[in-house]
Amino acid sequence: MNIEAIYDHGKLSFLTPVRLKHETLRVTITVPDDEVEVQDDAYTLPPEVLAMAKAMEEKLDRIRNAPLPVDEDLPPLTQKQLDRMEAFALRDEVRGLR
Repeated sequence: MNIEAIYDHGKLSFLTPVRLKHETLRVTITVPDDEVEVQDDAYTLPPEVLAMAKAMEEKLDRIRNAPLPVDEDLPPLTQKQLDRMEAFALRDEVRGLR
């Protein structure tokens, strides 16, 4: 159903009285292109925040792209780790995955 309304400072006012079934509902509004101001960036952040975000992103990229350590350089597995690996293997076997 198309209903004509006027937008005024965040509120829609119907031109003809309309009684809706519910207090809230989702609507789709068609706005003429010449009535919309285009924004280049929806969020304007201070330069120091952008610089900090860029530094964090670079740090994460270095971590993600770092080569994995050689197996010989890794510490030996603890008993707890071995027990967990055995428990996962048993679970897979019971479920018929292996």
